[in-house]
Amino acid sequence: MKRYNRWAVMFLMALGITAFTSSCNKKLDIVASNLGSEKLEWQSISDTRAHLMGIYGLMRAALVDNYGHWVYGEIRYGDFTPYSRADLRVVQENKLRSAYPLLKNLTDWRRFYAVINAASLFIERAPEVMAKDKRYTERDMKYDVAQARTIRALMYFYMVRIWGDVPLLKESYDNGSFVELARSTEATVLAFAETELLAAAQDLPYRYAVGTQSYYGQTYSTWVGVLVNKITAYSLLAHVAAWQGKYINAEVYSRFVIDNYSQANLELLTTSALVNPTDGLFGPSTRAQILAIRSSYELGEATNTGHIESLTLGYPIVTKAKPDIYVSRDTINKLFDDVNDTRFGIDSVSGLVRTNYFTNYNGDIPIFSKIKVIRNGNGDSDFSIFGSNLVFTRLEEIYLLQAEAKAVLNQRDDAIKYLNVIKERRGLKPYISNSPKDLLEEIFLERRRELMGEGWRWYDQIRLAKIKKNNPVMNDLIQKGGIYWPISSDVLERNSKLVQNSYWK
Repeated sequence: MKRYNRWAVMFLMALGITAFTSSCNKKLDIVASNLGSEKLEWQSISDTRAHLMGIYGLMRAALVDNYGHWVYGEIRYGDFTPYSRADLRVVQENKLRSAYPLLKNLTDWRRFYAVINAASLFIERAPEVMAKDKRYTERDMKYDVAQARTIRALMYFYMVRIWGDVPLLKESYDNGSFVELARSTEATVLAFAETELLAAAQDLPYRYAVGTQSYYGQTYSTWVGVLVNKITAYSLLAHVAAWQGKYINAEVYSRFVIDNYSQANLELLTTSALVNPTDGLFGPSTRAQILAIRSSYELGEATNTGHIESLTLGYPIVTKAKPDIYVSRDTINKLFDDVNDTRFGIDSVSGLVRTNYFTNYNGDIPIFSKIKVIRNGNGDSDFSIFGSNLVFTRLEEIYLLQAEAKAVLNQRDDAIKYLNVIKERRGLKPYISNSPKDLLEEIFLERRRELMGEGWRWYDQIRLAKIKKNNPVMNDLIQKGGIYWPISSDVLERNSKLVQNSYWK
């Protein structure tokens, strides 16, 4: 209970930081995240802990606000169909200049810069604490700064995928300052992110508080699956490289993860372990994860918004009559066409439906129930408070990314090997070398099945189109810049050096 109380205080502090940012003056009209009176801050280990947890809190807010992680990653030309929400339907159709509050909020990048500024401030000021408080060791400062650098790099990677070129800030800015800054090229921003991640990876541990050690007075069980670590940094490096089409680097970085994941207590999951609401990947267990944003019910972080369940669940799982988004039966049948698939399949003899990914298949609307953590995983339909983790990446995803890199590099046998690791764990027949099916298409098809609802579909379509160049709609969008979101008019009006993305002018 003491552990929960401490975490509750940290989380409330993070919420306070988030609220505070909305009242600050601006640089790039970005919400500054100065954390309290500078004269009273950065004095002790308590300050570094509060600021570090604040960065995590701001990151969580940036990703889940207006369901951003899922709207950005799953809705545009995706497998999910909006049931009755017109604002989500225009996103699906790539009509991103439509006048809906959801779109206005999602075109605004200031919440990401709030995270970046908080991280930059931490990197600059944490060394002061080590000089003032002997309890703050050099080891812990290295851990802390490396976490801040990793999160800052993640936010830049996130924004590049959404907006393309974005302003690059490498230092914190003070409350009250205002400096207009133009956008840096996507390549420049990603080069900075890669440099940050490589530096952070050198200092990040595989695990925190191992054995008799502690970290901020807490043991390993407190931090497992919560904080970014060395495996997180290399996983992000692999994705930064893949997004740029640098598949030699993507192969090296993802192979590092696969060769070393056991040091972080990671494991490939069975389908039942993946979807279990109490002990699965998205549930409140202490299962190690590469990168996840947790929302513990016990710590008061579970909510009825900001979770994919708020969009996807409906009757009979919750009392909500219809979900906001669903996967149609036609799409389900097209993707999950093997009766032995443990994620979803229909027995050809008995007609029984395997329901790990979907519920109510034979009803009016199938319910995407792969992720359904109600309360702490034991909640009922009358208690629609959700506590699922936002999982950015996991080991199965990295295996498929490694397969993708191997295929692009024409290392066909290795690509098949990594693809089949996932296929066989899901009950599918292995891909064989003389298969008439295109290997790269099959790898992305497996990503589409395995990672459904986790925020990858849109970005996977872009990467595949760049490689294959056989998708006229997507390749036209890539050429014209239509894969990016427009920039909020509020941001543009306050910075004369910014111009709207050309596709949306």
